[in-house]
Amino acid sequence: MAREKSVATKKFLLILFAVILTGGLIQSSNSMAAPAKVFKLTYALFQPAAAPLSVKNTEFAKEIEKRTNGQVQITVFQGGSLLSGPAMYEGVRSGIADMGNCLTVYNPGAFPFTSIAELPAMAESGWAVSHAQYDYLAKYQPKEWADVHMITTVGDAMNIGALAMGKTPILKLEDWKGKTIRTVNPKVVTALGGTVKDVPMADVYDALSKGVIDGEVGAPEPLRAWRLADVAKHITVNAGVVQPSVLWYNIMNKDKWNSLPPDIQKAITDVGKEYSGKLGSAWDEQSVGGIEYAKSVGCTIYILSQEEAARWSAAIMPVIDAHLKDLTTKGFTQQQVEDAWAYFKSRLEYWNGQQSQNNITPTRVRVEAFIK
Repeated sequence: MAREKSVATKKFLLILFAVILTGGLIQSSNSMAAPAKVFKLTYALFQPAAAPLSVKNTEFAKEIEKRTNGQVQITVFQGGSLLSGPAMYEGVRSGIADMGNCLTVYNPGAFPFTSIAELPAMAESGWAVSHAQYDYLAKYQPKEWADVHMITTVGDAMNIGALAMGKTPILKLEDWKGKTIRTVNPKVVTALGGTVKDVPMADVYDALSKGVIDGEVGAPEPLRAWRLADVAKHITVNAGVVQPSVLWYNIMNKDKWNSLPPDIQKAITDVGKEYSGKLGSAWDEQSVGGIEYAKSVGCTIYILSQEEAARWSAAIMPVIDAHLKDLTTKGFTQQQVEDAWAYFKSRLEYWNGQQSQNNITPTRVRVEAFIK
């Protein structure tokens, strides 16, 4: 009897152990299978969906999803369907979109310290200037961006590189006089002798075709992305080495950024730093592509001689000193301004020097080679 009781006890203990073990395995399995938290973000782009920069920004969003193993899911709103360019910064700041891509000129005067990194300088490619702008903002972290989180910086290095003219080309410095020009660099165009007319980018095509403006001056990209070459008969390429480079940015709503865990933030930061250069290269591609498109639709393309380009560069040099001096009236000391300008130029020189080993050809070299 005692032996039977002992056997029964052992059986009971074995069953109990099996139940406990099975329960533990099930609990462990359920724990392992539990999906990681997913963070869903909205991302606003205002350029046409087919524009190379929009294509690269969409790739940027997909790369964030990949690097976070799907924990971040980004819905991209193309072509201004969520936020237009002028509404982008405030829309992201207030949370209408979690992320957005835009450029500083839509908020005149809002980013004074950042403007130092947009002044005419010897940037040889969008790749180089984008990296230099990233380093600049990473070092100084201007308080003017305190309400959002910066992810990428992008410049084009040819922001007065293409003059799309409706009827009369601009071929020499004297030709600027009397011309009404749409630009994102009003001080530069004024220094060259032109008359600035403020027209939203979305309206430039019509304004140029109807003669409301004589021309548009900026990077070559809009010749294709905005089809300006369809209504511009004359394209002048300015391959001068000193050009402004307006800063484009990808930003995130500050509260949304702060809600993300550190590992997700790090992944986004890593992708952002990498894509600053890749987006800069996309601008380089757009510059070449814009000229290529203009040629394909029958525009007459002119390229400034080195002597004439030097005249234009000399004409805009006073803009730099005047702008730096003006910043000392906006709460910055002369030493702060001078140090920041020197630092930006040093980073630009560094990244120019890194081009060859990263298989980057200076944009102007590529554009000139295509035309010739």
